[in-house]
Amino acid sequence: METTCMWPEVEPYELFTYQDDDQIPFAPDGNSSLIATGVEKVKGVSGGFEGLKCVRKTLMLDNETEPISELHQRRIIEKEVKVLHSARHYHVIRLIHSYFDMVDQDQHKFAIVMDRAEANLHFYLRPGLAPSLQWFGCLIGVLRYIHSLGIRHRDIKPSNVLIKGEKILLADFGISQMGLGKTMPTTYQSRNSSRTREYCAPEVDQGATRGRSADILSLGAVFLEMFVACFFPGQSKDLSNVLKPSPNSTSSYAKQIREVHCWIEESLHPKGWQHDLLVTCRKMLDFDRCSRPCAEDVEQSWSSLPMQDHSLFCSCAKDIPRTKNEKLNDACRTGSEDDVKFLLREGAEARSLGAIHFAAARGKGSIVQALLDAGAPVDTRNAAGQTALHCASRNGHYDVVKQLLEKTADVNAKDENDQTALHGAAGHGYETVVRILLDSGANALTEDLDGWTALHFVVRKQYSNLQSLLESRSTASQQDNS
Repeated sequence: METTCMWPEVEPYELFTYQDDDQIPFAPDGNSSLIATGVEKVKGVSGGFEGLKCVRKTLMLDNETEPISELHQRRIIEKEVKVLHSARHYHVIRLIHSYFDMVDQDQHKFAIVMDRAEANLHFYLRPGLAPSLQWFGCLIGVLRYIHSLGIRHRDIKPSNVLIKGEKILLADFGISQMGLGKTMPTTYQSRNSSRTREYCAPEVDQGATRGRSADILSLGAVFLEMFVACFFPGQSKDLSNVLKPSPNSTSSYAKQIREVHCWIEESLHPKGWQHDLLVTCRKMLDFDRCSRPCAEDVEQSWSSLPMQDHSLFCSCAKDIPRTKNEKLNDACRTGSEDDVKFLLREGAEARSLGAIHFAAARGKGSIVQALLDAGAPVDTRNAAGQTALHCASRNGHYDVVKQLLEKTADVNAKDENDQTALHGAAGHGYETVVRILLDSGANALTEDLDGWTALHFVVRKQYSNLQSLLESRSTASQQDNS
């Protein structure tokens, strides 16, 4: 939704358009308000924003250098801002306002206003300081949460981890590439090249798309630096030298990942639970994206570490009230059918972002049916563009896949990476699911944004039974198309 007027009570993701300077409810805060290019400290000066201390990130709209309409730009921006709002969590920086600045008719701008923090994680990685141990659990917990919604961060690094009081906050979900003119990516490779190279995964450095496993490696790199600052502060400079082996090189985990592992092996020798913590960090830093653990696995392993005086498990938000929709998502995630039905009766929305996707991913057909009966569209998308069929397929839940197909789910629906349900099922070796998808019209020749078909994933994983099946179906499809 887009609105042109002064500020009323609205959701933060509702996009406003301001035509005059005096309409904009924020102004620079102080004489040295600039934090970085396009980022400044601001304060609320009118309406319900008055007195708020915030940060504003401003990006330029420019149609001259990119063949894309301003209307399309706005639709992309609206979608991305809604994703940011969907990621709201105790450890995610709060989205306050978003708007188009049309004051200068020759240079339109988009601005997103967020809560202000006092510092970022870089401050606590300096000599003589150390991050809180609980921050490990807070960060993996919030990453698990946003991944469960289908949201990827895409730019995890210390400067995007903010500190407000004792609270750690994840910020800047790749906002700098939010579908805007001068920085509008024409391919995923160009998008990746403009993001932070130092903490990106090897596959991203080589031009592949940024999946959740890339987030895991980036957070693993941040965790390694936190670990060194906590337990081996004298080794921080040595790690920096490994990442940047010469004055003319650029610091990079992607390019030096094998050297980083060798350095860890030779230089860091922790004992007890600290050893277990470092082992998990190293798994997160695996060169092979398919071998990295998911955020949920990391969170579970760390919550069970035998620590006497500390805990890596985040309990910061345990007493914060939750909305009905958030409770519905939790019930779908845990597979509690009674709770789902109760919450639907109490007014929770069946269309709630992620609800049917959580249920499908867990293989809970009865919950999927309850949500469909309550009005959830069978092909509703989560933040990553995935349908329930994507989620059920990649987790091997044949009965739910069959159920969704019988409800006329789109078997060739593509997510934001152009992957279909067939990619997910094939990539995890679920033969019965692959067969029913193919028999229901799945296109075996569909390529994702990296140019991979389902067959590419099968060959990589060495699923020989699926390889012959997909090869025969691919050949048949090619003949049909010729």
